[in-house]
Amino acid sequence: MRLINTSTMQLEEFMGSTLPKYAILSHTWLDDEVSLQDYANMEKASKQKGFAKIKLTCEQAQKTKIQYAWVDTCCIDKTSSAELTEAINSMYQWYACSAVCYVYLPDLSPEDPVDTVGLYSTFAESRWFTRGWTLQELIAPKLVEFYDSTWNFRGTKAYLCKAISFATAIDEEVLRDSSLLYNIPVARRMSWAAQRKTTRLEDIAYSLLGIFDVNMPLLYGEGEKAFIRLQAEISKETNDLTLFAWKSNETTPQDSRGILARSPAEFLDAGNVIPVTDHRFAEEFTLTNKGLRITAELAQGSQDNYILSLNCSPRGAPEQKIGIYLKHYGASVYVRDNATELAVQREFERAMHAKVIYIMKNIIRTTFTSTDQVKRYAIQLRNGFEGKFPTVLPANLWDGQRKLYLTQGLCTFAGLIYFHPAICPKGLLMIACGMSGTSEPWVFFLNKLRMKAISPCLHDPNHLFKIDKSCMLEKEIIYGIDSKAMQFSVSISLQNGKEGEEPRYCIDVSEDVTGDVPSILEYQQWQLAQLEKDKDP
Repeated sequence: MRLINTSTMQLEEFMGSTLPKYAILSHTWLDDEVSLQDYANMEKASKQKGFAKIKLTCEQAQKTKIQYAWVDTCCIDKTSSAELTEAINSMYQWYACSAVCYVYLPDLSPEDPVDTVGLYSTFAESRWFTRGWTLQELIAPKLVEFYDSTWNFRGTKAYLCKAISFATAIDEEVLRDSSLLYNIPVARRMSWAAQRKTTRLEDIAYSLLGIFDVNMPLLYGEGEKAFIRLQAEISKETNDLTLFAWKSNETTPQDSRGILARSPAEFLDAGNVIPVTDHRFAEEFTLTNKGLRITAELAQGSQDNYILSLNCSPRGAPEQKIGIYLKHYGASVYVRDNATELAVQREFERAMHAKVIYIMKNIIRTTFTSTDQVKRYAIQLRNGFEGKFPTVLPANLWDGQRKLYLTQGLCTFAGLIYFHPAICPKGLLMIACGMSGTSEPWVFFLNKLRMKAISPCLHDPNHLFKIDKSCMLEKEIIYGIDSKAMQFSVSISLQNGKEGEEPRYCIDVSEDVTGDVPSILEYQQWQLAQLEKDKDP
């Protein structure tokens, strides 16, 4: 770490963790700042506009017997990518360890009043409060002193706490004690940066490393990917689901989005988020190359979507729960739906058992296949399926809300559906369906009496391709409580979508009243004959 000797104005280097007491400057960059290379020629540097605040920082430190000072313009070699990366990853800690931080406000004149509330004051409107880097420079130091354009002392962070909180929306308790920072939900911390700006797009992410206590390499030129990487790093350190409590601010919103925000600006409305329970005891989640992997209970949304609860509520309304809308994209993959809104309800109706799902990380508008296109040649249960489905395999391809298998991209597929018809709730139909290569899809009832033969299929539907034809039934009979026999038939057909919809295969189940239905005695005798087939030779 390079420090300026406030007596000699010379730069000195210190290695390791043993550092002298030092003051640190926080300011907004203007034209003609003094770089490390400029500082090597003191005579030339002293004539640059940015030199005055370096000199006045050292003079102010001298008044309080502080021997060293740090100023970012001349204490970092910005021509070295390695040094710049180290400095930015260390910045929060450097400010936190300073004896005092001087905040220089060149747009605050000596005549401008500074009140302790901050309402409509020039102090609260200073450009310093709008810059990305100054967020951590405000929070990290224990002692912060504010100076106006002529370096008149105007107050400390503690004294002006209410005015600063009004200007920045940062919680007063964090301004008074920065050790409380990491108790604040991720979304609320993000909201503090929502209206801040940086000269380089990537810096809006890099300036938040200390706020979330993470580290990552700098890749200038990556654009908004830097903020995607920041969220990925945050997800490695916390399972706080408010990381996903953002709303799209796009002028022309996409139909679907990934789970990650594109900038802090999308957290603008998250400043009132509070946790419902301690996130440390919540389910873990992981960002993988397939998306966000999480074990979740999804609730049904009001539209053709689902709701994932984020374990948080609006401040002042703990009875309300905040969630995000998801749409089933295919297999166990989901995307963010209706991203301009958060789901806020008193309670989310639990509609599904907890299961592992993946939510896509980020969606590029030009390469994303719409959620309707993924239904192309899906297999959907269309008519006759009023009732209950205790088991559907494979579960990861099943969309229970729309009663369909999403089979896009699969060369072969086999599915098994356990179905209790509403008109005969005690009866069970076991429906097998599938397709292979370019052949037409197929559907049939499984012969439940050939249990030995069909048992492998009950665990892995892919065994359906190997079972004997005697296990396949075009029609199935089930008996109600009153021993009334009901015969069902099953069929599959291609349904071409309406305009704007994709074609899909549809399975229909219907009660067959055309043929003779055996009595229960005849059916029992037939059952015995089927059981004989399964006996070992």
